[in-house]
Amino acid sequence: MKAKIILLAIISVIIVSCQSSQKATQLSNNEHNSKLIAVAWYQNSPEMMALYYQGFNLAQERLDDAIASNKQSKPLAVVADIDETLLNNSPFEVNSIKNTNDQTSWHEWSSKAGAKALPGALEFAKYIQSKGAELFYITNRDDNERAATLKNLISEGFPFADDAHLLTKSDLSYSTGSTSSKVGRRAKVSENHEIVLLLGDNLNDFSEAFEDRSQNYGKEAVEKFRDEFGEKFIVLPNPIYGAWEKPLYDYKSGLTEEEKTTLLKSKLRTE
Repeated sequence: MKAKIILLAIISVIIVSCQSSQKATQLSNNEHNSKLIAVAWYQNSPEMMALYYQGFNLAQERLDDAIASNKQSKPLAVVADIDETLLNNSPFEVNSIKNTNDQTSWHEWSSKAGAKALPGALEFAKYIQSKGAELFYITNRDDNERAATLKNLISEGFPFADDAHLLTKSDLSYSTGSTSSKVGRRAKVSENHEIVLLLGDNLNDFSEAFEDRSQNYGKEAVEKFRDEFGEKFIVLPNPIYGAWEKPLYDYKSGLTEEEKTTLLKSKLRTE
């Protein structure tokens, strides 16, 4: 009888140990892809839709204000980023999450020209055209993606989808090499147009002042330009990726998911 009790106790310990191990494994698996929750929110939350509609509604009001107070001789222009500002590429992110062995590249995805317009984006683009202003697309897509990008914009019904209004990452006339900075390309637009509004999901879409995030994640620059947000700068939501990630990972590349998780946790505050 005593032997049976001891055996049952041992079995109980083993079961509890296995359950604890299983929970630890599940936790590890849940943390495996840091984009999972972000992409799920982006694709399914009505808050995401509301934020895009809010952003484009505000952009329309600001464009009206700019037109009403315009005293410039140059034509007015709106500058917009493309990815996660006008076009939704979250299906590409879903594929990478669900198929960890799938090596489908970004260029393979963009070449399909199948990204859909984000809520309110197409309506605002057409509103720009109806008011006599112009829309310029400044994107960090590579130059070899130009044809597919224009095809995608045209298929979704965006106006100004032509070579004159699309400035890609490799526009070497106004960039130094294949740079991700958009300073030169904004300058190119400014030569013949007055930029009255900028839209993007990344602060780098608005000014070079936001490119250095080495100190306090670049928050001082946001404070400095606080009056421009909602006025000349319209920020759209993108929790999936962006320049905000680099300082969180201490500007390190090639990190494992476990290493990323450790770094992310180290950046969290409880007060």
